[in-house]
Amino acid sequence: MARSNIKTRAAGLHLLKLALIAVLLSAMPLPGKAGNSVKVVFWNSREYVSLYDFINTTNIDNSFDIITQRGKLYRKAAIAVYQVGFPVALVNGKVARADYPVARNKGEVLMPLPLFFPLARSLYHDMQVVRTGNTISIGAEQQEKEQEIAQQERPPSTGTEERISFIIIDPGHGGRDPGAIGHGSREKDITLWIARYLARELKEKAGNVRIKFTRSNDRFVELSRRTEIANGMLTGSGNGIFISIHANASLSPKISGYETYFLSPNPTNEEARTTATIENNVIVMENTASKKKYDDVEYLEALMLTTQIQRESSTLAGEIQKSLAREVKEFKSRGVKKADFYVLRGALMPAVLVEVGYISNSKESRYLKKDAYRRKLARGIARGVIGFITRYNDGIHDLSKP
Repeated sequence: MARSNIKTRAAGLHLLKLALIAVLLSAMPLPGKAGNSVKVVFWNSREYVSLYDFINTTNIDNSFDIITQRGKLYRKAAIAVYQVGFPVALVNGKVARADYPVARNKGEVLMPLPLFFPLARSLYHDMQVVRTGNTISIGAEQQEKEQEIAQQERPPSTGTEERISFIIIDPGHGGRDPGAIGHGSREKDITLWIARYLARELKEKAGNVRIKFTRSNDRFVELSRRTEIANGMLTGSGNGIFISIHANASLSPKISGYETYFLSPNPTNEEARTTATIENNVIVMENTASKKKYDDVEYLEALMLTTQIQRESSTLAGEIQKSLAREVKEFKSRGVKKADFYVLRGALMPAVLVEVGYISNSKESRYLKKDAYRRKLARGIARGVIGFITRYNDGIHDLSKP
């Protein structure tokens, strides 16, 4: 009788072991499949996904910089870049937007649900990413028919979520950073004056588009913070424009004229490289943590994937430069150029830097002191911006046409 009980108990333990092994195996990711799920979490009455859970469930590769609060997720050739505090993510060179930002709670990074879906579907483009209740499953390979059904179920886009809804005006320099100085003028004063008048022009002519300054008075704002202000306004309900205003300087007192730049790692010429170097030198006034942002090569390389933004920025620069040429006759247009300006790095929207003139040229410096001439410059910039907005909103997906 005792031996029979021992055999029964042993058999029961064996079955329990088999059951436990089955449970463990079912929880393990299968080779070649995701076959996993993550929970939707609620924080501050909003829906998120914990990236800790996502990374541990899928074993996806990732990195996170505690200083800059920037993170990267990657699988094979797919890359997603995000930053805590911002409602945007760069997913394979395309900007995804939400109406609330990436957050941190008790050390965890929480990804807004509207950002998580394009992020996960881009990283797992060969898988299904489906929500059922408060569970998001990453499962078997996509079937063509299922993709067609998903496409049919998706409501048609009206395009209104992509229209220009705000403009960031960035008066260069400020506070302890005077910018270029020449013939009794300081760049920071000129740029702030023109920025304020530009805002007035745009408020009158740009309709319901919101206007925001990176600085509205004489204070110092770090270069990276300027585009962060712009990116912080990006939501699922609209796009924006970033305009940085500066005055140029040269060792040659004869050089004069105005020009408009867009971001590129390959400067138009040596003059463009020099101009960018001069404007970038302000980082010597910034703290160590901020300087690190300009050395984050992987992040910047990811941003450079946004060829759409670069094309839009080139178009915006062209519209502004043409408008300035029509408005300003006292000095010549120096054209549209490209260079690696730190203040434009990271802007997830059409972004340009306008050099309104050379403060080092005695004649142009005298004009830059005159309110009437400054108003001309502001009107020229404003009309170029409005021309771009019209083109952008009328043909959102094709700005390549002249």
